[in-house]
Amino acid sequence: MTSPQHTYRRLLREINRQFTSVNGNRAWATQMRQQWVAASQNPASSNMHAAQNILAFLTSNRKHSELINEFYPRMPEGDRIEKTARRVGLEAPKTYNP
Repeated sequence: MTSPQHTYRRLLREINRQFTSVNGNRAWATQMRQQWVAASQNPASSNMHAAQNILAFLTSNRKHSELINEFYPRMPEGDRIEKTARRVGLEAPKTYNP
């Protein structure tokens, strides 16, 4: 089990990556700090477990978004279908244009 300080730092880092650096809004980081201070007044293992679950969710969510952007970048629908077909060793059929 990791230390509470390590979990707190990782949570702050993840929140800054996903929310603060994107739009400059520090509300998420501020809210998390307030919750962390309130939880530290009443230490309980369930609070630590919940923080680790939130951290796992945020990290997994970010990694999922990165993978989606890597394998399916923003492109027209036809190009995306062709690239997907080529990735699995197929060739997409030519579309009929009357």
